[in-house]
Amino acid sequence: MTQVLVVLWFDTEDFVNPESDEIPLRIANMMEKHGIKVVFKIVGEKLRGLRKRNRTDVIDAMSRHDIGYHTNLHSIHPIMSEYVDDLPWDEGAAEFEKNERIGYDDLMNTFGRVTCFGQPGLSWVPQAYPVLKDKWKIPVYLDETFTLGSVNDRPFWYCNMLNLMCLRNNVMSLDACGPYNPTGERLLTLPDEFDNIYQRLRSDDEVGLISIFCHPTTYATKEFWDQVNYSKGANPRNSPLTVPIKSSQEIERDLAHLEKLVIHMKSKPDVRFITSEDALSIYHDATGGMRVSSSELRKLCEKSTRGITYQTLDNGVWFSAAEVFSMVLFALSQYASEGTLPDSIISSRPLGPKEKCETATDGNKLDLRDFLESSVSEYGEENRTGYLSSSVKIKGSSLSPADMFATCCIVYSILFDARGTDPPKSVMIQRGNFEVGYTVTEEGAKKDWKYYLSPDNFEAYEQVKLARLQTWTLKPASVDVFRLH
Repeated sequence: MTQVLVVLWFDTEDFVNPESDEIPLRIANMMEKHGIKVVFKIVGEKLRGLRKRNRTDVIDAMSRHDIGYHTNLHSIHPIMSEYVDDLPWDEGAAEFEKNERIGYDDLMNTFGRVTCFGQPGLSWVPQAYPVLKDKWKIPVYLDETFTLGSVNDRPFWYCNMLNLMCLRNNVMSLDACGPYNPTGERLLTLPDEFDNIYQRLRSDDEVGLISIFCHPTTYATKEFWDQVNYSKGANPRNSPLTVPIKSSQEIERDLAHLEKLVIHMKSKPDVRFITSEDALSIYHDATGGMRVSSSELRKLCEKSTRGITYQTLDNGVWFSAAEVFSMVLFALSQYASEGTLPDSIISSRPLGPKEKCETATDGNKLDLRDFLESSVSEYGEENRTGYLSSSVKIKGSSLSPADMFATCCIVYSILFDARGTDPPKSVMIQRGNFEVGYTVTEEGAKKDWKYYLSPDNFEAYEQVKLARLQTWTLKPASVDVFRLH
């Protein structure tokens, strides 16, 4: 039987109802009692409220678990998807950093570490990633979205961050009221729900992950705090409305159901509870700085001409399309300068293009020397910016990234197979099938936009295009069996 991983994450966000303060303390102590570390994703305004009310006991209890960042103001409009809206890549990233930096700093100053991030509701935007990963050094994205498709209901890498997300059939909610449990009765059925997912994953050959989220405030309130105050893009005219509070008997009843589930899950064979920090070790990415032989790159090129997507070698290591593209560019740039392909190439991890461009050319052939020179400049540009170019200029023509990559793969294969003989004088432009881009859909984005926090008729189609461009970086996250135990 296969081991089943379980990540428990608690979005600690209700800054309106002080009665909710006690619940994270109770949950943190409960999990500690049972020897389980969980993730508390904390909103900046909630943390400031806890400090203002002198709830250092709550802060201290959460600090003994993993700490995630859950934005500065959560539901106060504009939320992430609204203030980024249809901004281009760089402007959207700058807007995200401007709005969220204060909350991140508050968490860092309080806890000294932040290991993951998740957005409010379903307001996911791709421009958050370069800020989170490169500027704030947050390595894991822990949440849910429908804009991105599922990668076999398993964790994946996107924009070089580990994503514990889009697990679809392996997701559970522990909420005791609100949109995920409007009648409150789901708490009674959670053991059976867990067992169904657990049994299915345990029978798989591949290690599975169950993502279990909870809003602690739902154990104190009878209605969901931000659904009352911030639905459909609204902000309260004066101060936010408090919601009805459960009786002490109701609170104890619901917490008892939660503890019963925890005991039930822990009793199952081959269950391992992990945090986002644990996941980063378990789903170790081996490609960073990995050396790939010329023959292995030849195999990756052959696969990529059939469809541009993530690829794997016989050793089970996954490469994103961007990683393969980068290695081919390096190999061709060396051929341009030295006349030979390298025996091996070190993998690097650029991000996808920042904007979408189409191929523009008068013919279907390019001079091979011109093409090789373009690979030199393109590889240099990628190393300078950390991004793939939106288009590649070649003597009066410009190729889209997909067409450039597909053509590079053909050229590399020709040069590899023709070693010791003269190469051809020209090369046919190969049209690339950007297959991996299909994992981002407008239908999925519309599900995100219909979430109750979004204004009616909210749309941000530019975000769909940008998210699709970054699927150049998408690939499955493989379990490192040596780090699993």
